[in-house]
Amino acid sequence: MVKNWSAYDLAQQNEVFLFLNRLPEAVIIAVGDKDLWKGIGRPPRKLFDIIVSLAIQDYVGFSNRRSMGIIELFTSFAKIPIDLPCYKSLSNYRNDPFIKPYLDRLIEITSKPLSVIERDFSTDMSGMSTSTFSSWYGIRIGKKSRRRDHISVHVTTSGIFNAAVAVDIDCQKGKDNVYFREHVERVKQNFNIRDWSGDSAYLSRENCEMVTNAGGTPWFHIKKNTKARSGGSPVWKKMVKKFKEEPESSGKHYNKRSNSESTFSAKKKKFGSSVRSKNDTAKENEEHMKWICYNFSVLSRAWQELGIKPRFG
Repeated sequence: MVKNWSAYDLAQQNEVFLFLNRLPEAVIIAVGDKDLWKGIGRPPRKLFDIIVSLAIQDYVGFSNRRSMGIIELFTSFAKIPIDLPCYKSLSNYRNDPFIKPYLDRLIEITSKPLSVIERDFSTDMSGMSTSTFSSWYGIRIGKKSRRRDHISVHVTTSGIFNAAVAVDIDCQKGKDNVYFREHVERVKQNFNIRDWSGDSAYLSRENCEMVTNAGGTPWFHIKKNTKARSGGSPVWKKMVKKFKEEPESSGKHYNKRSNSESTFSAKKKKFGSSVRSKNDTAKENEEHMKWICYNFSVLSRAWQELGIKPRFG
C-alpha cells in the first residue's frame, strides 16, 4: 500500500483525540459495570475507572505518581466520567491477574473495525526488557553473573495496517505453539482469514491444520530437513511441496511475515521496548496495555487513510 503522507500526518496529529474519545466506549464494552469484589472487605474500584486510568498512564509512559496529574487532565479534557483512583490502587490492579481477560477483550475490540479489510495475518515473538535482573552461574566461566530479565511477547498482526489482533505476554519461554493456536481461535471469530505466515518456530502439522480449519492457508518457513510426508495432514504436504517446488511463489506469501517485525518496530518506537513493573503479573499486564494503546494509533491511521471509522458497538 502506497503511503498517503497527508493522511498519515493527520493520523499522527489527531491520534490522541481519537484515543481519548474512543477509549471509554471500548472499555465499557469490555468490562461493563463490573468490579473484582469477592464479597470481603471494602468494595474495590470500578474496573472502568481502573482500566481507563491504566490505559492513559501507559499511553503517556509516565510512572505511577507522575501519571496521576496527566490522567486527571486527560479525563477532565475528554469529559470521561471516572472516580480517579490513587497511584497505589493503580499499582495494585496492574499486579492483579484477573484483569487479563479484559485486556484480551480490548485487543479484540480495538482490532475488530479492521475486519472489513484485513485478510492476511502473521505471528511472531519478541522480547521486551524489564527493570529486573536475575543471577546466573556460568559453568564455563565459573562465576555468577547478572542478566536483565525479559518478557516474551507473542503477537499476531494484520497484513495492511499492522494491527495487533491477538496478544499474549509471558515471563517464561517455550509456549510459542500454545499461543499460536489460541490466536487462531480468537482471530477466526472476527476476521476472514486468507494467508497466515510464521517462521519455523510454528512449523507443525497441527498448526497447519488449525489455520486451514479456520479458512486460511498456512505459510510456515520450512527447515532444510523438512519432509513432505503428510503424516495425516494433507495441508502439511501441500505446503512443504509448494515451498520446495515453487520457492518464488511461496516466498511471496511467506514474506508477509515481515509485517510482524514492522509491527514490533512501530510499537517499540511509540510505546517503548521495556516495562517499568517489577512483578511478573504487572509486567505482563503493563505490556498488554501498551499493545491496546498501539491499536488506537493503528485505528487513527485507518480512519484518516481509508475512512474506516473506529466503531466498537
